[in-house]
Formats: sequence, structure tokens, C-alpha cells
Amino acid sequence: VWLVITWILSVSTGKMNLKNRMALIVPVLENWWNFGEQKFPCIICSCSRSDGANVPETDDLVKYWTDVDFVIDSTMTRLETTDYYGVAVPLHYVDFGSSAMACALGATVEYLNRETVWAHPHLASLNEVISVGLDENNFAYKTILAITRRSVKLSSNHHFVAPFAFGGLTDTLAGLYGTENLLMDMAINPSKVKEAMAHLLRIWLATFEKVNSIIALGGNCGGIGWAGIWAPGTTFPLQEDFSYMISPAMFREFCLPYLLEQIDAMNYPFYHLDGVGAIGHLDTLLAIPSLKAIQWQPGAGKERLDQWYELIKRIIAAKKSVQVYAQAEEVEDLIKNVGSRGLLVICENVTPQEAEQLMERYSGKE
Repeated sequence: VWLVITWILSVSTGKMNLKNRMALIVPVLENWWNFGEQKFPCIICSCSRSDGANVPETDDLVKYWTDVDFVIDSTMTRLETTDYYGVAVPLHYVDFGSSAMACALGATVEYLNRETVWAHPHLASLNEVISVGLDENNFAYKTILAITRRSVKLSSNHHFVAPFAFGGLTDTLAGLYGTENLLMDMAINPSKVKEAMAHLLRIWLATFEKVNSIIALGGNCGGIGWAGIWAPGTTFPLQEDFSYMISPAMFREFCLPYLLEQIDAMNYPFYHLDGVGAIGHLDTLLAIPSLKAIQWQPGAGKERLDQWYELIKRIIAAKKSVQVYAQAEEVEDLIKNVGSRGLLVICENVTPQEAEQLMERYSGKE
């Protein structure tokens, strides 16, 4: 069965009806999420078709991020002109930058470029944070929900919709009243920090439920996060990027209790481990029985995968699935060194020829 499934996946592209494609992908990714045996790693890659329609573009950053018609038109054109390989699926991640939750809670928004929206703190104290709430009249939140709802209406048997970046609780807290303020209060006012964290957790959980209920209206099976990995149920890439500035003991004190509640709120929890400064928290994460998978993102300038084989093997040895980003030419050596079980590789910026070669080599075709 595995050989048949993987061979069919190797020749499947965006031309295939989503429902039919999912019939092939579902058992493969169910197995990966559950750390089953794998003869080959799961591979995700996609390529834009040169013969496709031009994706709408603009240099107006406000339009690029907030014009609902523009966002939907450009996204649908991109989806229609992309071929998908391996266990990739057509995906619309409702992107408002990694600081989207802070923006939705009132932080001052700055559109830096077409990759980044920044949230500038607008509150002066933890007491103000504890009184903040989501308001659909907030421009950022209103825009995010409008884009989500429009995409969902078009999504049935066409594409998956991934929620906006709910963010890590410490990341959002720092975005609302400042990184230095949060670090100082962790030292001198820890009980108030925990009160603010509990408040933001309630907002996070309510938003997770609300947005997933909107996405479910599209009728597609399972769930997906911005990483693009389909799951058989609810999922989200959890994170605490702020944690690179704190010790493992502080991570366990200020992050872990709330992270455990987020994990319990979904079927297929996934953690985005970002940067070498976060490696100190890996043992804490690996000790969480219900955490299914970890994404390792080394950070700018440290992407070369052969530096991280021991770390990847450490995750796999703990019986957690792992996702990494790789160049096409890195995949062979990666598999030789870490094996295939629990491994999912996302290859970005590949050519159609490279994608086809990966599928032929790691598909079960014999």
C-alpha cells in the first residue's frame, strides 16, 4: 500500500482535484503525525507554472496587506498557477505578519515590506495588557477576519485555509508593551506577568476556536497551519520566539504552563522551534507527551542542514516527528544521516525538474 500511495503522490500536481489528492495524502500524513514507520520521508514542494496567469502585484504596501479584493485575487491566481508535489496541498495562509495578534489587539501597525508587518507597543503597563481584548472594529482584526471569510467561501474542494498568526503569548505580550518591559517584569513582578499571560491565553484559545469554526465552514477535512502540513484534526504551529532571551528555568515558569493548555486545545500540536537561542528549551518540549511534532528553524545564516543532524536525531529519538526546510541537493545526505522515520522535509524554491527528481527518488517507484 505504501509503495502505491507514494508512487501516485510522486506524479500528483496541482492539476488534481483536491478531494482525490487528499485521498492519497491523508494516510501518509496521518502516519507522519503519529510517528509511524516510513520507508521514505514526507516531502512538500510546489512550483509556479510559467504558463499560468500573472499573479496581481502592487507596490502599495497598505493595499498589499489590507485590500481584501486584492489579497483574494492574488491568492487565488497563485493557487491556480501552482503545481504541488509529495504531500503538499493548495494553501491560503491568512498572512498579516508574525505579529498579527498584537496588531489585532491594538498595537500600532507598520507595513515594512511584502514579507513583514510590524507591531509597535502601544500600552504602558501589565495592568493595561490585562484589560485589552479583541474588537472586530479594530482595523487589523477586522481585515484578517474579512480575508479569512472570503477565502473560506472559495475553499471547498479547492484549497485549505490556515489561520492568521496567533503568535506565542510572550511574543504578543512583548508586542503590546515592549520587550525590555517584559524582561524587567519577569524579574521584579513575575506574578503580574503570569496574570497577563493567563489573560492572553484566554484570548488565544477563544480566537483559535472562533477562527477554526469559520474555516470549518469550507467543508474540507482536517486542519492546517502556516507551515503547510495538513493534519487529520485541529492543529497550529505553536511558538514562543521571545524565549531565546530567557533561561530554560524561566521558560518552564513563564511559558510551559500556558503552552500545555494550548497543546491540550488541539488534536495535532506542532511547535516552531526558532533559532539557536531556543535550543535550551528543547528538552522541556521533548518531555511533553502530547506534543506531536517539532519544526526546526535554525535562523538566518545557519540554514545549512548538515550542522543540525544531531539535533534532528535528538528529536526523532524522543519519538517526535520533525519538520525541516532543505534545499533539494541537501535531501539525500539528510536522509542518510537521520533516517526517514518521523521526517518531513519542505523544499522551497525548487524547479519543476528538481521536484520531479525528488519524487522519483523518494516515492517508492521501483
